[in-house]
Amino acid sequence: MNSSLKRVDYLEGKFLEENKSLYLPNSKVLFIGNEASIGLDEELLSKHILFIGGIGTGKTNAMLQSIEQIQKNMNKNDVMIIFDTKGDFYNQFYRKGIDAVISNDDKATGVCNIDYWNLMKEAMVDGDAHLEENLLEICTTLFQEKISKSQNPFFPLAAKDVFYGILTYLIRRGKAMHNKELNLFLNQASIKQVIERLELHKDLKSIVNYISNPESPQTQGVYSELQQVRRELLVGNFRKEGGLSIRDFVRNKGGRTLFIEYDLGIGKVLTPIYRLMIDLAIKESLSRNKSEGNVYYIIDEFMLLPNLYHIENGLNFGRSLGAKFIVAMQNVEQIRSSYGYEIANSILSGFNTNVSFRVNDYATREFVKSIYGQNRKKIAYNSLVSTQPIREEVILSNVVEDWDISSLGVGEAIISIGKMQPTKFKFEKY
Repeated sequence: MNSSLKRVDYLEGKFLEENKSLYLPNSKVLFIGNEASIGLDEELLSKHILFIGGIGTGKTNAMLQSIEQIQKNMNKNDVMIIFDTKGDFYNQFYRKGIDAVISNDDKATGVCNIDYWNLMKEAMVDGDAHLEENLLEICTTLFQEKISKSQNPFFPLAAKDVFYGILTYLIRRGKAMHNKELNLFLNQASIKQVIERLELHKDLKSIVNYISNPESPQTQGVYSELQQVRRELLVGNFRKEGGLSIRDFVRNKGGRTLFIEYDLGIGKVLTPIYRLMIDLAIKESLSRNKSEGNVYYIIDEFMLLPNLYHIENGLNFGRSLGAKFIVAMQNVEQIRSSYGYEIANSILSGFNTNVSFRVNDYATREFVKSIYGQNRKKIAYNSLVSTQPIREEVILSNVVEDWDISSLGVGEAIISIGKMQPTKFKFEKY
């Protein structure tokens, strides 16, 4: 080797800085680092934050910093929804008498008293005017996975319609409108009794065609799909009498936080319930009837909420409606697998602030590099032979390279905020 690096001049594009601070006069969230700090104001928060990194790289620590500041700064016109996969956020930020918890264990509570989530109340929150469309959305979400994975989708599709009919009947009946009653009816009513109840309403009679002959293989197939959904979803606290509505919670705000606690034991089975809850919350914040203020969505482990129906609209159009998303994920392939490549990329591009911790898989490293793009730089080499001139070379390179990502330590991330220069940043331990 007969030359040494003398100087690098960046001609076009961004370049990676280290521990660069950003001070904004009205910061709502401050990333606190060992050697620097970065402030995010209302405008930047409205463009959403993505934390991405492998297990144990520091995502939760950074999110704890952010959530504490958001919760302290919330006023009566704000509300926060936290999808909490490991219980870290509940342990740090739950406030008795202020917040509510939806959980499949003894943490479940309303603001003032023990309370449980009520599926039917979600459909009734808009009154009769939108009851049908609300019920259809709820039923579609709960049966979505079974329909998509079934070799014969007729049966789960028919079961979805029968479930819609039963919910409609119970709501119109006007008493005991909660999950406990729904579970009891599905568990105890015979097929003949279901037919009799549905035939009381002209607009539900067509649903009876799916189960008109109680002894037929078709009826048995449809009803077995319905009962399987009941056994999987109406379990534990989700089959108890309660009055807690996520849409009501978002609508009423009050500076409160709702914790949706993921059940690590049976979480995959309950995925349709969790997905429905988050979708209902997003739908409410996108509603034309929304009140003033902010709705903060904190979603840990985004892969556990596949195929959210409203997430793309929430990210792309929720900004002007007060919806602010702070999302954490381990890798991009999990998201692309759930949503498909194009929709996944649309979702990923909806985050203006990207906090990238160490990742090990190729696809995610490529995604992280693509956030920052390329630059053109001139490299000057000083010859070791004194009589030879300085040699200059102009090259095209990535702003962030593989080695920049793989060399990140625990708590270290590369932070990019819109058009600003990316910076390597070491988060202070919460």
